[in-house]
Amino acid sequence: MDRTPCQKIADALIVLSVLALLAETLLLPWISAFACFRSGIPGGLTFEGLMSTFAYDFDDGLGNLIWIALAECWSYPDSAVLSLFLWVVAVCGALILVQGIRILTTVADGAPFSPQNAQALRRAALACFAIAAGALGRTVFTLFREGAAALVSYTALFVPLFVMAGLFCLGFSGLFRQAAEIKEENDLTV
Repeated sequence: MDRTPCQKIADALIVLSVLALLAETLLLPWISAFACFRSGIPGGLTFEGLMSTFAYDFDDGLGNLIWIALAECWSYPDSAVLSLFLWVVAVCGALILVQGIRILTTVADGAPFSPQNAQALRRAALACFAIAAGALGRTVFTLFREGAAALVSYTALFVPLFVMAGLFCLGFSGLFRQAAEIKEENDLTV
């Protein structure tokens, strides 16, 4: 039996989603180091300091970098909040990718209207709301630290964006649940 164009597209999207999930997994250990580097802490990690951690040996440099990220990043409020926000986004983003892969798998199998898709969309919606809550928390923190400039940052944009994405996921979850019930009723009548 030939696969439909929709199933072929779902196969390609599954491959791309798995690659994105693998790339995200490789970047997870570096989140705290990036937050520490990005925060611009006085006397903190600079690019020259980053390069000097790898001057002697690469594996020693990795150990030093992990120590710097753990000890230095979490001791300053700015870098700790940024690191926490990035961890929330990374973990919830991975959850959204996993739910997307589950949905695409059912589409590739030719059975998109299943109760599992509705449940996967609800989980993706919860992850979207968690990202929005994390962005709101970081925006409020930055608002108290830096003033109104925090309202025009990318983090402030995440709040309405991910609230809308969560609402879309909830809406599609209800749609898929209802379609699965109708499909089940039609299968029973035949």
